[in-house]
Amino acid sequence: MNYKRLFIHLFTVFALSYCLYSCKSIKEEASGYVLIQDPPFTILEAYSQPWTAGIPEGGSGIQLYVTFASLKEDVVIQTFFFRKKKTQAQLSPQDRSKFVGYFKTMDREDIIMDSDPLEEAQNTLPKPFPFELKDDEAVIGYVHKGMIKYALISAIEQKPLLAYPQSNGKNAP
Repeated sequence: MNYKRLFIHLFTVFALSYCLYSCKSIKEEASGYVLIQDPPFTILEAYSQPWTAGIPEGGSGIQLYVTFASLKEDVVIQTFFFRKKKTQAQLSPQDRSKFVGYFKTMDREDIIMDSDPLEEAQNTLPKPFPFELKDDEAVIGYVHKGMIKYALISAIEQKPLLAYPQSNGKNAP
């Protein structure tokens, strides 16, 4: 009888250990965000540059620049994930091998504040960020052969803050 109880305890411990160990990989596969180790492109340079406007209403943000040394024709760069934000990757008009991601850091969401809890219940919960990244890491979302894939960029250099000056309006003296 004691052997049966011991067997049940050992089996339970083993099953829980296995579940906890494999939880992260299951979560990544279930969410569809699996990082590809050998993407079909080579990155020449990746850097970020924070910016701020000259007026408080102008906001602030970070621009992520990624220059590719080689990019196959069947690869379409779509999105960047960086510092818990996601944005569309945009082809630089000056350099056809460079993509830019524009991230606003002072996003103002429409939040309903009301004494009635039913009104506040209309607020949407933020979506969880799909990757655990360091400040110098980003993820590229791209399409290759009809499938959406993701690749990690590491060691992203951060350039100094770009402070846009306050501009004078047309009616300013």
